[in-house]
Amino acid sequence: MSLDSTARGLLAEYGERACLLLRAIYEESREAGGAKLGDFSVKGVKARLKSWGIEYNPVPLLMKLERELGVIETSYRSTTQRWWRVKNMEFIEKALRMCGVRVTRSPEDPRVRLLRIQFMVLNPKGAAENLRRLLSKRALTRADLEFIRRVVFEELPLMVKLKEEAERLGYDVELREELEAVEELMDLVERLVTSEKEEHSLESAYSDLEGDKTLGGYYSL
Repeated sequence: MSLDSTARGLLAEYGERACLLLRAIYEESREAGGAKLGDFSVKGVKARLKSWGIEYNPVPLLMKLERELGVIETSYRSTTQRWWRVKNMEFIEKALRMCGVRVTRSPEDPRVRLLRIQFMVLNPKGAAENLRRLLSKRALTRADLEFIRRVVFEELPLMVKLKEEAERLGYDVELREELEAVEELMDLVERLVTSEKEEHSLESAYSDLEGDKTLGGYYSL
């Protein structure tokens, strides 16, 4: 189910209550200052709803957002407090726009911008497209093998480091597309390297080139 249809389904089922709760979550998560154990708390959401003249228990709908939709996740829980972290801000922003709420992004963290630029330079989507093309070929050329080796030993390790850095800093949402592209690239490389089909076997391809002295052992993995 697409993000649009999931958001529409939630709004169709819960109506204004969903709009108000998502707006409260959005505004609480954007509010800086003070010691925070997550992006928002039950107490903070209730207080914000009350300031709008709304009093109801938001916990059941919060549970749906967490357990069924995976939009939020519990970051801290005690006998007196419960905090959540937003996992999918894109969903919240899209649903709020459907509610007619104007959503404006705050200036992006320069670290996010730098990581996004670095991903763009390494271009995991472009590499993945080339690997999909290789998977459809009956035989691999010398240039194909050079490309695979470069991806595996030079480009992919850098992409993985960027992915780990993004996850460590908590930028899973902001860089979701980039992180998914790296995962897809690793899957494609693994499929290509471990393929049992003779025409896709790298071991077979390298063996065919063993007799070529101009290679000088360069292709030995």
